[in-house]
Amino acid sequence: MKREITLRQVLIPAFLTVVVLPMLLMALFSILRLKANMQETLEMQIESNLEKADQVLDMVLDKYKTILYDFCTDDSIVEIVESVNEGVDDKDVNTGKLRRELSHICNRNDGVVGITLRTAGDEKVIYYDRLASSSSNAQWASKVRVPDINAAEDYYAVTVPLKRNEDNIYLIQIARNLVDYRNIHKKLGTVVMSINEEILEKALDPGEGKSIYLCRGNMIISAPDNEDIGKNINDIPTKNMLVTSRRNETSGWNIYNFHSLDVYSKTVREQALFWVFIGVGIMAALLGIVYFATRPVLKSLDNVVDAMETVEKGDFGARLTINQGITSEMKKIYSGFNEMVEQIDALVGQVKQAVVEQKNAEISALEAQIDPHFLYNTLDTINWKAIEKEEYEISGMVGALADILRYTVRNAGGETTIEKELYWLDEYMLLQSAKLGRKLNTIIDVPDGLLECRIHKLLLQPFVENSIKHGLYNIEGECILKISIKKLEEQLHIIIEDNGRGMSKNKVEELNKETGDEGEHLGVANVRKRLKLYYGDRADMFFESRAGRYTRVHLFIPLEEMGGNLNENSDCRG
Repeated sequence: MKREITLRQVLIPAFLTVVVLPMLLMALFSILRLKANMQETLEMQIESNLEKADQVLDMVLDKYKTILYDFCTDDSIVEIVESVNEGVDDKDVNTGKLRRELSHICNRNDGVVGITLRTAGDEKVIYYDRLASSSSNAQWASKVRVPDINAAEDYYAVTVPLKRNEDNIYLIQIARNLVDYRNIHKKLGTVVMSINEEILEKALDPGEGKSIYLCRGNMIISAPDNEDIGKNINDIPTKNMLVTSRRNETSGWNIYNFHSLDVYSKTVREQALFWVFIGVGIMAALLGIVYFATRPVLKSLDNVVDAMETVEKGDFGARLTINQGITSEMKKIYSGFNEMVEQIDALVGQVKQAVVEQKNAEISALEAQIDPHFLYNTLDTINWKAIEKEEYEISGMVGALADILRYTVRNAGGETTIEKELYWLDEYMLLQSAKLGRKLNTIIDVPDGLLECRIHKLLLQPFVENSIKHGLYNIEGECILKISIKKLEEQLHIIIEDNGRGMSKNKVEELNKETGDEGEHLGVANVRKRLKLYYGDRADMFFESRAGRYTRVHLFIPLEEMGGNLNENSDCRG
C-alpha cells in the first residue's frame, strides 16, 4: 500500500525550495557581482596607481632635470668651464668657483647627494660630495662614471650602494652635456647629478598592500626594500599578487606595480561565509517554524477529517468542539463545519429558492428593458416627420441626437479615432448651439496625419460642455470654441479653448490640483479619474485661464494609432 504523505512532509520541502533556492541564487549572484565589481575597481585602481606613479616620476625627474639644465645653461658657468678647458685663467680659481656652485646646488636641493663635472679638455673632474660635505675628499663623487651622451639628458642608476654609517645609499643619476650655446657643436664637458634613490621610492610609494618597483630593463633600480635593488624583477615573489607595468617615456624606465590580492580574496570569502551562515540559520529556523506551526494545525485537521467521515456515514449529529487552544482559522473551520451540518437541508432549500428568484429577476429585467433600436427608429420617424413639415433645423437636431445616442451606447468607454470623436463633438455642439440660442463658432485645428490616432470615447465632451455652460453662456459678442491637436514627441497635445468669461486664479489653481474639490466641475474630476484609469502616469492635464478673456484646457495622452497598424501617411507613432 502506498504510504500517505502528511501536510508537514509537503510543507517542509516546499518551504525549503521556495526560500532556500532563491536565497542560494541570490547569494551566488551577489558573490559573482561583488567579485566582478571588486575586480573592475581593482583594475581601475591599479591603472590609476600606474598613471599616478608615471606622473610622479616625471615630476621628480623634471625637477632635477630643470636644476641641471639651469646649471648647464648658466653663462657664467659656461665661461668658467671654457677658461678651465683653455687654460686661459688660473685653474684653481675657476675650479674653486665651480666647486662652490656645485655645493650650492647640492645644499639647496633636497635629495641631491653629489654632483660631478668632467671637463672636455684634459678631462679634469670637479665634484661636490654632500654626504662628506667635501669637494676635495670623497670616496665616490670623484669616481662617478661620466657617460658620453648624444641626447639632451641620460638617466641611469647605480646598483652598488654607498655606505654611510650602517645605511646603504643607492643613487639615481642624470647626466647632461655642457655646451657653448654660441657654438652648440662645441662640447665643454659633462655634468652628472647624483640623487638619493630614497627620494624616488618615497614619491612612488602607493600605500599599504601595494608596491612600486622601478626598473631599467629588468634590473630593479628603485624598490620599497633597497635589498631588492640590483635584482631581476622576475625574481620578486608574485604569489597572490597582481603585477602590471608601464614604460616611463621620459627616462625609458619601466614602472612595475605589485598589488596584493589578500583584501580582495578575503572580502569574497567573507561574503560567501556570510551567505552560508545566513542559509544555515534560515533553514534551521524554517524547520523549527514549520514543525511547531503545523503541529496544532495538523491535530485540528485530523479532528475535522474524523467528523467528516462520521457525516459521510449519515450521522449529521457530529460536532466539533471549539477549544481555546486552536487557531482562529481552525475555529472558523470548526464553526463553519458545525453550521454546515446543522443547516445543510435549509441551505439546499435556500439555494433552490434563490435560483427561482434569480430567474424571475432576469425575466423582469428583460420585460423592463427598452430596445435601443426602438429609440433609433422612433427618432428616425420624428426626423422624417420634421422633413415633411420642412422643419430642417429640427430634423438636423434629431439626427444629431440619434448619432449621439448611437455613439454613446455602442462600446461605451472604448476607443475610437480622433476623426470620429471630432465628428461626434460636431453633432454635440450642434445641439448645444440650439440650446445656447445663438451660433457657436467652432474652430478645429488637427493635422490629417493625426486623424487616425486613438482616443477614448467621450474624453473631450466634459470640457466642451464646461466651456459652453460656464464660459460662453450669456456672454456678449461672438462665441468661439477652438479644438486643436498636435503631436508632441510621443504624446498628443490637445487644447480646448473658449473666449468666454474665464476663471479666477484661485479657481484655476484648485482645478489643477489632482485632489482639489472641482465642485460644479464634476466632469473634470471624472475625466481625471478616466485618464488615470486609461493611461496611468502617461497622461496629464492642466488649466489656464484669464478672467473675462479665455480658458484653455491642455490634455496630454499617449500617441497611438487605431488598429495598431501604422500607415505611411500617419503621424501616430512615437
